[in-house]
Amino acid sequence: MTMASSDKTAASSDDHAAAGAVIEERTVSYAGVRTRELAVAGAGLPIVLLHGYADSADTWRGVLTRLGATGRRALAVDLPGFGLAQDRRSGALTPQFDEFADAVVAAHGPVVLVGNSLGAATTLRAAARHRDGRVAGIVLLDEPLLARHRPARLVRRREYTRLFGLASALPVPAPVLRWGIRRLAAAFCYGPGVTADPMYVDTWLRSIPDMPAAAARARDAVRYAREHPNGHGDLSIGCPALVVHGAKDRIIPVAASRELHALLPGSELVVLPRAGHCPQVDYPTEVTRLVLDHAARVDPRSEWSAS
Repeated sequence: MTMASSDKTAASSDDHAAAGAVIEERTVSYAGVRTRELAVAGAGLPIVLLHGYADSADTWRGVLTRLGATGRRALAVDLPGFGLAQDRRSGALTPQFDEFADAVVAAHGPVVLVGNSLGAATTLRAAARHRDGRVAGIVLLDEPLLARHRPARLVRRREYTRLFGLASALPVPAPVLRWGIRRLAAAFCYGPGVTADPMYVDTWLRSIPDMPAAAARARDAVRYAREHPNGHGDLSIGCPALVVHGAKDRIIPVAASRELHALLPGSELVVLPRAGHCPQVDYPTEVTRLVLDHAARVDPRSEWSAS
């Protein structure tokens, strides 16, 4: 395990512009799901970035611009039901994320898959299904399914259907809800002492515009956790893995990534000492360096490394 130092400040809009790459935004479809894709042009194995629960491809803008500035091809997509993607179908959530990820890999593979939180769990599952080289390497940021602290145990205990029904009907004024969403996004996505990017935090308002949406997000988070009562089971992968965790994550404890590292023979664990649950928004330069270095190890022909 290594402890990595982090950037001193979080990314701002000016940082994004200074990175020198233009992000193309386009509408695409994967597995029959119409969605938004953010991409930067370049060469090398494509780096595919998957966001976390209730988040969107916007979480990767700082990393995308930095990858693009190095000449590396990369893309981020809105997962089904999040960002500007189509809503999910009824039924189990995990198979829908898996089917979507498989379609992305089929369209762009071989790829280096990078995921945060829900995106990390989806990335790991994709690597286990694609042991044929289509997934050449993976980077897992703050992967959640091995969390065993009290909140994780409570979430898996029951559906809490009545509670979410009551929450959906609460008459919370829109300004109060917006204030609360901004505070929660800043507190739970970022590490302490890091100034949140208002443009990023505001993307959460698009995801959670009212109390019914807030209750639905919470309900589906519980459903997803209950679909994985034993974490990853006997899952195994055939590609190099880098496990990254923010030491100041207020949602998933570092112990979850330490356990995941132990379950993935040959993997590397990096703990970012001041990062929160979304290290890519806290410290995009550091995360970009880690991704590029891992991609260089995965593809010996690669000339890209930020070391």
